Amino acid sequence: MNILRNFMFLLLCFITGCDKESYIDYSSFNIKPEIIPYQKQQGFIITNNYSPFKIPSEFNNLEYAAKKLVSSNWLSNPHYLEDINHLIYLFNQTHIKNSDVFIQALNNSALIYKKNMIEVNIIKRKLQADITQKLNHYQQQLTLINTQLEIMQINEKKQIKHISNIKNTIKEKQQYYTKLRRSLKRDLQAILLDNDLTFDLISDIKFKYRIDKTLHCSKYLDIYQKIKSTSPYACIYYNKEELINKIPKEKQHKIAVIIDTYIPKLWKTMVQLNGYFEYDYNKQVFDDYLQKDLMVANNNLAIIRTFKTEQQVQYSIEKLINKSKQLNIAMAANINKNLLDKDNMIDISSTAFYDQLLPLLSNNIKDPTLNFSLLYNNKSLIKKFTQEYAIKILNEYPKKLTFSVADNGKFTLPKIRENRYKIVIDVKESYSVIYNNDNILTLPTDLRRNTPNTIAMGYNLNQVISQKLFKQWYNS
Repeated sequence: MNILRNFMFLLLCFITGCDKESYIDYSSFNIKPEIIPYQKQQGFIITNNYSPFKIPSEFNNLEYAAKKLVSSNWLSNPHYLEDINHLIYLFNQTHIKNSDVFIQALNNSALIYKKNMIEVNIIKRKLQADITQKLNHYQQQLTLINTQLEIMQINEKKQIKHISNIKNTIKEKQQYYTKLRRSLKRDLQAILLDNDLTFDLISDIKFKYRIDKTLHCSKYLDIYQKIKSTSPYACIYYNKEELINKIPKEKQHKIAVIIDTYIPKLWKTMVQLNGYFEYDYNKQVFDDYLQKDLMVANNNLAIIRTFKTEQQVQYSIEKLINKSKQLNIAMAANINKNLLDKDNMIDISSTAFYDQLLPLLSNNIKDPTLNFSLLYNNKSLIKKFTQEYAIKILNEYPKKLTFSVADNGKFTLPKIRENRYKIVIDVKESYSVIYNNDNILTLPTDLRRNTPNTIAMGYNLNQVISQKLFKQWYNS
C-alpha cells in the first residue's frame, strides 16, 4: 500500500511538479563562507524557452540600430533623423540609468542634423540655380543646332508638299469651325428669335485655362463653369453664367443645353487651329497647333532656299556638328553630372555633393553623431551599460522560474513542468553553480561538487551575461 502511495505521489509530481526542499553544499565547491552575503541567494531555472544567458531581441535591436547609425552617412541616408529617433526610443525602453548619456547625445545629434540640413538646402538651392541656368543655356544651344541640322536634311519638294498639306488641314478645320458657329447660331435663333442677342451670345463666349496636374477640376471658377473636355494637366472653363444671364429666364435652360453641346467642339477646333493664349499666364499654353506648324514649315523652307548648292549644305552641317561637340565638351566641363539625379536635380546623397560640403564641415556643418560614436566606442562606458542591462535581464526573469537560497544553503524549487532544465544558483561576488538536469524524477536533494552534471563557475550571472552583451555590442 505504501509503495502504491509513493508511486502515485511521484506520478503526481511528474505531472504537476512538486515543491521540494533541496540543499547546496557551498563548502564542497570550495566557496568560502565569508563571500556568501547574509541575504538570500538567487536561483534561476533555465528551460528550452527561457534562459538568462539568451540575449534579448530588444538588446539585439538596440545594438543593431546603434551600429547602423554610427556606420551610415548622414547626408546619403534619407532616413537619418528617423533612425536617430528610433534609437532614442530603444534606449528609453531599456529603463536603464546608463542610457541617459546616450539619449542626450542622440538628442544633440538630431539638433545638429536639422541645422546641417538647413545649410545643406541653402547650398543645394544655390548650386541648383547655377546648374539649371547653365543647363538651360547649353540645352537651348544644342536644341537650336539639332533643329538646324534637321532643317538642312529636309527635301525642298517634300517640304513644299508638307506646307500644302498643313494649309489644306487648316482650311478644313476653319470650315468646320465656321460650320459649328453657324449651326450654333441657327439653334439659338430657333429659340430666341433675336439675331442681335444670338450674335452677342456667340461673340461673348470666353474661355479660361487652368493648369492642374491632378486633373481634379472644380466645377466652377468664379463665373466660369468647367466644360466637358479634357486637356493634359489642365482644366478648361467658359463663361456660362455670364452668357445665360443675357437670356430671358424662361429660355435659359434650353439655351444652356445648346451651348453646353457646342462649347467643347468649339474649344477643341479653336485650339487645333490657333492654340490658346492665356492672359493670366501671359503665354501660349499649347505647343502644337496648325498655325504654328505652318509658320515653322514656311520658315524651314526659307532657310533651305538660302543654300545655293549641296556643298554649302554639307559644309554647314559639318560646322554645326563641330559646334555641337564643342558645346557638349563645355557642358561636361562646367557642369558636374555626378551632382545630379536623372531629372537633373541636385542629389544631396551623392558623393559629389558631399565633396562640396567638405570645406564647410568644420564651420557651419558638423558630423551629427560624432559624440554618439565616441560613446558607442567607449568600452568602459559600454561595460557599465551592459552590466546594468544584465541586472535588468535578471530582474525581469519570469518569477515562476526563480527561487531563493537561504544563507544555510537550503532552497525550494518551484514547480517545473519541463523534463530538461538547468538550475543556476548565483552566489554573488564571483561564483555561480549550474546543475544540468535531464529528468525531473531524478532531481537531487543535495547539490555538491560531485553531484552529476553539476559545475561551478568563477563568475556570477551578472558577469557572464554582461560579458555576452559586451561581445555582442562589438562583435556582431
